[in-house]
Amino acid sequence: MEKIKILIVEDESILALGLKKKLENLEYSVTDIAASGIETFNKVSANKPDLILMDIVIKGDIDGIETAAELNKTESIPVIYLTAYADDEILKRAATTEPYGYILKPYKEKELKANIEMAIYRKKSEKDEMLDYEDVYRDVTSFIGENEDVFKKALLGSYLDEVDTSIDIGSSKMYISASRRQKSSDDEDVSEILSKIALKFIDKYGGEASIYPKGDEICLELDKPDF
Repeated sequence: MEKIKILIVEDESILALGLKKKLENLEYSVTDIAASGIETFNKVSANKPDLILMDIVIKGDIDGIETAAELNKTESIPVIYLTAYADDEILKRAATTEPYGYILKPYKEKELKANIEMAIYRKKSEKDEMLDYEDVYRDVTSFIGENEDVFKKALLGSYLDEVDTSIDIGSSKMYISASRRQKSSDDEDVSEILSKIALKFIDKYGGEASIYPKGDEICLELDKPDF
């Protein structure tokens, strides 16, 4: 099984080497040690780790929290903070970067292992959820594309050729959007048209509906029936 790769960000070399030894005893792989934010960016680019153990007080113009915040803009690597401080203000700043852990020094091997394993598990779960969402979104988008005319006919009825609409389908809702500047041949505006569609739809399929503005469009939200 491939070892978890960890980058240590710690400006005290003795502490960094001691932490490296602890991690290797726990059978993790230490990709490198960085002492500043700039070094961290360079070493992440050179050899992307699975996780970063980040001391908050480090060398350079930015501290560990600012370093993590910058990394979050371009990377998706779990960060666990290492610090000797439990100051409320530091904790609040650290929380804004959504870390995967916060360990107070001095730390023990069991505490390190528990935090690392939980962070890696959480990251894997988030990745799996995102992949599931992407698969569902792709399948639904493909289904709508293949059956768009059927949906439009079922939803819009006689208004099919009178207003230009877009349809989106979520897990429990359906959405019809149309530019508010449009009018039907009978000079009805879009909100009136969508209101009539909503009433017919509810009469046929049940559920609830709501109509609301959305930028330059009017949106009709419906409970999704089982077609």
